Amino acid sequence: MTMRWRGLLAIVVLSAAAGARAQVIYNEFVQGDISDDRFLPTALVLSEGSNILLGFMAGAQGPTVDLDYFSITIPAGLQLDQIILTGYFSQDPVAFLAIQPGPIFPNDPLTVEPGDLMGWTHLEVGQVGLDVLAIMGTQGQGFIPPLPAGVYTFWAQQLGEPTDYTLDFVVTPAPGSAALLGAGGVFACRRRRA
Repeated sequence: MTMRWRGLLAIVVLSAAAGARAQVIYNEFVQGDISDDRFLPTALVLSEGSNILLGFMAGAQGPTVDLDYFSITIPAGLQLDQIILTGYFSQDPVAFLAIQPGPIFPNDPLTVEPGDLMGWTHLEVGQVGLDVLAIMGTQGQGFIPPLPAGVYTFWAQQLGEPTDYTLDFVVTPAPGSAALLGAGGVFACRRRRA
């Protein structure tokens, strides 16, 4: 193997390893309450690898229900493969999570019907370790993961007891992205040689 090919292989391997890192994209216990406003959700940008969101819903313990609205941006060249529920802690057996395309959540929580939603699920302790994105895709209008680049908005709600939840948004290169990276590297090596 020539030095040029070893260098290209090292770049590809290091790029893949760097992308596999986990990062906390939002920690409600540190950064404050996730937005309660469906027209101004907390904006999050995902990167390749694991993107951890640590959330808390106060439930119906106060005068109002604690709603969590957050949007995710999946950059061009990437896709959202999974959302793994990695933690669910509550005296209430279920909470609610829904998704809609776009930068806002267009549906009023008081009048929305399940069929109005792109997808939804009831979060529960039995789903810890499971891909809730795939489960959400079987409800509402439905979809099949992975989700392509774009903006999506989520609505999380708990009508009962306070609930801590942790979601891991697993992002990978979209098909063709790795091939383009490799082709670009080969082109650069050949051009340099000429």
